[in-house]
Amino acid sequence: MSVASRSVSTTTPRSRVVVLALSYRPQKRVLHYVAELAAAGVDVDLVLAETRSTENLSLDPPVRVSTIFRAELRDVAVRRYERALVLQLPAKVIGKARSMTSLHRTLDIAARAQRRLSRGVHRKLFWPAFRAVRPWILVRYGRGPVEALDLAGADRIVAADTPAIPLAWRLARRYPGIRATTALDRQPYVSSD
Repeated sequence: MSVASRSVSTTTPRSRVVVLALSYRPQKRVLHYVAELAAAGVDVDLVLAETRSTENLSLDPPVRVSTIFRAELRDVAVRRYERALVLQLPAKVIGKARSMTSLHRTLDIAARAQRRLSRGVHRKLFWPAFRAVRPWILVRYGRGPVEALDLAGADRIVAADTPAIPLAWRLARRYPGIRATTALDRQPYVSSD
């Protein structure tokens, strides 16, 4: 009796991980995680908030880096309006008054007070509120660039920092077959010898 032999493919498809690191600068632990996955042969897509975040990054060539914004300060309207109303407009008014009058000393004191007040408004009022809303702004702007990565072939979506969690959650709902996590878990991909 002859037994027909079938060849069973022992090759597994390459794993693919999408890492969302949406803080202003990617943390070292995130960069080490990405480097270890790339060294283990995993296809890694690293998504960063803005192009400036990619400066001075030394990553392996197989790591594909994508960004949501070219420059968040320019691309997000709320940031532009706050900067114009709180910082630029008062400075221009004082500058125009300085050019039209001879009260230079008084206007210099007013300019210093205005800069100090503007910085206080920016740091104490605007920035805490913006920090709470920023992850949801990233969801709105980031969904398109991230979905352009063709996530159907990904094994895992990793939210590497707090601002990335809402976007990862939305992507997990859209792609239920992909595991979404906040853990930088190397175990499924890197063998521990």
